[in-house]
Amino acid sequence: MTNVRLPTECLLKIFENFSPEYHFWNEDYKLLHKCILVDREWCITAVSILWREPLDWIHFSIGTSRNEDRLSSIVSTYLSCLPQEVKSNLIQDGIDLPLNYSNPLFDYPKFLQSLDYGTLYKSINGWLKITRQLRELNKLNVTYKVFQVFNSLAKLFMDKCHLKRLHFSKGAKVDFILPLTTLPNANICLANLTKFMCEGCTMPEIMFAAAKICKYISEFQIFCCCKDNKGLATLIESQKVPLKYIFIKATKSGNFPFLGRALRKRVHSVRDLWIHGHCSMMDTFSTSHDLQHLFIYPTTNTITVDRKSMEKFVNSKFTQLRELEISLKVITLKQLCTLIRNTGGGFESILILWSEPPDVENLTLLAKTVIQYGKNLNYYEAPFSHESIHYLPLLFQSCQTLEVLHILSKEEEEGFIYDISDIFSKLGEIVPLSLQKFVINHTWDVSAEALEAFLFYCSKRLKTKLDFNLDNTTSIV
Repeated sequence: MTNVRLPTECLLKIFENFSPEYHFWNEDYKLLHKCILVDREWCITAVSILWREPLDWIHFSIGTSRNEDRLSSIVSTYLSCLPQEVKSNLIQDGIDLPLNYSNPLFDYPKFLQSLDYGTLYKSINGWLKITRQLRELNKLNVTYKVFQVFNSLAKLFMDKCHLKRLHFSKGAKVDFILPLTTLPNANICLANLTKFMCEGCTMPEIMFAAAKICKYISEFQIFCCCKDNKGLATLIESQKVPLKYIFIKATKSGNFPFLGRALRKRVHSVRDLWIHGHCSMMDTFSTSHDLQHLFIYPTTNTITVDRKSMEKFVNSKFTQLRELEISLKVITLKQLCTLIRNTGGGFESILILWSEPPDVENLTLLAKTVIQYGKNLNYYEAPFSHESIHYLPLLFQSCQTLEVLHILSKEEEEGFIYDISDIFSKLGEIVPLSLQKFVINHTWDVSAEALEAFLFYCSKRLKTKLDFNLDNTTSIV
């Protein structure tokens, strides 16, 4: 029997399933390390993925965020890839480098696709500590050493790689800002960026320079959006590709005329929208009719909500909207119902974070709206009042594709307990056939007989085993 060897392109597609892009910073790099040992072709393919964003991968991985040894090892590898002249200059500047670095097996910098400014800074600082080069130095000398190494590696990356993602952050503990856009060959390295992350208060000059180089950014993540930034607005406006993803962490409310104007020109193509914090710009996205995923969260207990802005937003048509995660701190129940109706029934997932809304009496209206427009719903997590819980059977009958249902109770902190045994005993006969998880928590009473009847019918009707959870504050009588 002849062994069949997969083409390198196929191996690359398979191995990419273990990258952070698909698994969000878990420890799959350990699996790729095993692939390196198979043969040369597997080794080269796995290495090319492992070194796309190695510092970020180790730094953000679960259980390894404090592993300075691994980060230091990566920095050492990058330093070994520096030209000999640069190494000599670093040694003359007081950086303790091995005189004869062994030649690296690969040209590792050329694999780099994602660079996080803050993570690189922290990793270099950690490398200097581990190599005992920061002892008995004052802050000025420490900053100088970190800058020398940072500057050398940043120039190496600009010269060797073609970045797709750049997180340009000054960071809380970063002592200097090196404008990467001004480095030699930055116009080549950054020309094909597709994802840009920054603070909203980053120096406008850096953004203006980036706007001249970067023309293909489709994803923007703006952290600490605390003031208007003309440079960032110019960068957003200068892109030649549709804007698909926006993340804004608004730490202050108020007007952002430059940023707002730039976004209004580009948001018609946005598919993913994340808003954290103050929601004073929601009307900016009223024309985002291609929106598919919407996430709105407050970040503090005291949040400024522009009700008129939200009202304009929810009255727009979002027929492509499939996924919603939203807090009732930022939207009224009536506005939420309007938003659901304006999707025309396309929703597949709704998660509502409970907070006392000004119109709590509209919980029943919410249940009715979801029943009417939830035919495609497969995930629903929402509050129910003792009045709206009676619509649960209708919800089961209308939402036949439901896979996960999580029922919350608004009376949790009021100490009320309601018996839903009469409702519960009938649910098993009409339970959606696709239901996989059902969670009831907080203040509901269910009799043992009603529970037994429900579970009996579920065992007869459901396609798969049901993950059923009665929260410990739910009574069984």
